[in-house]
Amino acid sequence: MDIKNQDLLTDTPLIALDMEIMERNIQWLANLSKEAGVKLRPHTKTHKSPFIAKLQIEAGASGITTAKLGEAEVMANAGIDDILIAFPIIGKNKLKRFNDLLQKANLTVALDDWTVAKGINAVGENIKKKIPVYIDVDTGLGRMGRSAKESVASILEIAKLPFISIKGLMSHSGHAYAENNDEGVKRVAIEDATILYETKMDLEQKGIYIDELSIGASATARMLKEIPFITEARPGMYVFNDRYVMGAGGAKENDCAVSVIATVVSHPSDDRLLIDAGSKTLSSDLYKGGGHGLIKGHENLVIDRLSEEHGIIKVQGGKTSLRVGDLVEIIPNHICPVINLTDEIYGFRNGNLERTISIEGRGKNR
Repeated sequence: MDIKNQDLLTDTPLIALDMEIMERNIQWLANLSKEAGVKLRPHTKTHKSPFIAKLQIEAGASGITTAKLGEAEVMANAGIDDILIAFPIIGKNKLKRFNDLLQKANLTVALDDWTVAKGINAVGENIKKKIPVYIDVDTGLGRMGRSAKESVASILEIAKLPFISIKGLMSHSGHAYAENNDEGVKRVAIEDATILYETKMDLEQKGIYIDELSIGASATARMLKEIPFITEARPGMYVFNDRYVMGAGGAKENDCAVSVIATVVSHPSDDRLLIDAGSKTLSSDLYKGGGHGLIKGHENLVIDRLSEEHGIIKVQGGKTSLRVGDLVEIIPNHICPVINLTDEIYGFRNGNLERTISIEGRGKNR
């Protein structure tokens, strides 16, 4: 990224956003989802910014997704009123906050357990209104949700709760990131959607009708027109992209909108450099091919390990021209925790600083 404001570059690590790439990514998926006839409900856990969420809605998103109730509070307080909270809400304090937030926004909640549904039902009873929920189904990731067969039995019990409205089934095909070609990603995407659809059909035979089949993962987003049955998509990382999305074939280097700019602070040996970006900047996520981020323009450099404040770079196959005081530009492995680790990101257009974007949803893990 060609950054013309040299003063900023003397104060690293810096999280730099190319506004044009981000806007292109937002518009690309808005157009693709429209062509596919699929509603787009982006996951804001990637950017955690009401400013960026509003850009996605202006481009055509039907609403947003948040990971936690705290993120939903941030978005609702900014005036966004159609929010899916894609995480179970349980406990007295959280249910009180959820009850209060219903006064500001239209909320849907994801869950996979009757006990969680019972608490949501109590909120609905309190406000005399049915609460829409999505039920998580495990389609292969092995995280939230029961298997399709077990989900049907659980949903039949949840459906008996009088203030619950089962609006949709949802999944997350995060296991697609393990694939390294279009064929593998497409196979995972179709299997994911097919399991949701077969669960929907099984439920309809038992008198439970499902409106929405909602899928997640930026790895499969480019396949929207080829994925059957679905009504909604909830990708998050596509807005910025990262090395994980690149590894699954969902982006190229010039589709990655965010870079970490770091400074070489030590060069103690020919085969080792240190930069001022460690695990508190880059996160500890490892790439499947090795390293803690992709250093642009330096194929022989690998961010081999991290301490909290140091990135230790291994120089492979010869020497490097980098010296103490030089800058490196890094594409993060996993963009979501990188954004969550900073208070603000700097948005550049044509190399000029356009705006500083506050990460208002950072740290909202409750």
